[in-house]
Amino acid sequence: MRSRFTAFELRDADYLRDSWDPGQRPASLNFEGDTRTWSRLEIVGTIGGGDNDERGVVEFKAQFELGDDTYLLHEVSRFHRVEGRWVYLDGTIQYHGKIAHKGEILRNAPCPCGSGKKYKKCCGGSAGRSKKA
Repeated sequence: MRSRFTAFELRDADYLRDSWDPGQRPASLNFEGDTRTWSRLEIVGTIGGGDNDERGVVEFKAQFELGDDTYLLHEVSRFHRVEGRWVYLDGTIQYHGKIAHKGEILRNAPCPCGSGKKYKKCCGGSAGRSKKA
């Protein structure tokens, strides 16, 4: 997963295609005009994927910037071995959207504390802010 994140960051279409299941990968990847800057990868959890496994699941959150906005991609991805190599099979997107503008967290974005609540209902709400004297 980390190598695929780096490949997206470097816009390495050949590596991404090579690390994709042959029956699932797109015919081509085009990064022309893509101005995203991938900035952060958090591995939330894994299932399987060990030396003796043939399948594995990786839940991750990847963050990228586009202009003044920050976006989050939260996905649960399935991997399996093909000829001894781990390849990406498919994924289920849990969240994909804008979370901040000019560094300010948006009220309806997932709270960065990891609670699973919206920012406005968690750390960004009146209970999460310190009161002014």
